[in-house]
Amino acid sequence: MGVVMAIIRILIVTSDPEKLQGMQTALEQQDSMGIISIVSSPEAAIKQLTAKPDIMLLEPEVLKDNALSRFVQTVRTKSSQTRIIHLLQRTVPDEELIHDIKAGIRGYLKLDDPYAVVIKAVRAVFNGEIWAERRILEKAISNHLLLPELLNVNVPGLAPLTNREKEMLTLVLQGESNKEIAARSSISERTVKTHLYRVYRKLNVKSRTKAIALLSQV
Repeated sequence: MGVVMAIIRILIVTSDPEKLQGMQTALEQQDSMGIISIVSSPEAAIKQLTAKPDIMLLEPEVLKDNALSRFVQTVRTKSSQTRIIHLLQRTVPDEELIHDIKAGIRGYLKLDDPYAVVIKAVRAVFNGEIWAERRILEKAISNHLLLPELLNVNVPGLAPLTNREKEMLTLVLQGESNKEIAARSSISERTVKTHLYRVYRKLNVKSRTKAIALLSQV
C-alpha cells in the first residue's frame, strides 16, 4: 500500500475572496491540501475553528480594531493545532513583522507571491516552522529567551542545558550557521553538530528552524 499523505486543512480569511481565486485554485490542486472555508470577518473565522483548520491564511486588515494578540490567543484556545500565516497587501516594516511573530503569527506571505512559494510556506508552517526571512528571525529572537525560566515556560520538563549548549543555541537563534558557530567558538563543525543534536533532543525538535519556531513563542 502507498503512503497516505495528511491533508492540510486551510481556512482563508480575506475581505475580497475574488482576488485570491488564483491562490485558492493552486492550493486546491495539491493532493495534500484542502480549503475548508473562505470567510471575511474575524467572527466568522473564530466560528470556523470548530472545523479544526491546520492553517489560517489571514489578511491582517480583516481584524480591523481587533487586537492581533487577543485574536491569536482565541485561536490557540479554540483550536490549538491552527497556525496563522499573514497575507500582506503592502510592504511591512521589520519591526511590525517581528511584533506579529512574537504575537504568534507563524509566517507571512505577500499577495503577489508566486503560488509555488505559497504552497511551500503552507507546508513549512504546517510542519512547525516559521516562514520568514532570515534577517527577521535574527531580529525576532533575542538572548533573553535563553533564561532558564523562559525556556521552562516554552518547554515544560526541559532537561537542563549545559553552558556550552546554551551558547550553541544562542548562536543558532541569532541566525549563525554551523560553520559560523564553529569559527566563533573555535571548535569543529562536527563538534557543533554534536552539541546541537543534544540541544534539539532536549527541546524535542528535529531542526534549527523548529527550535527557532518553538522559542519565538513569547
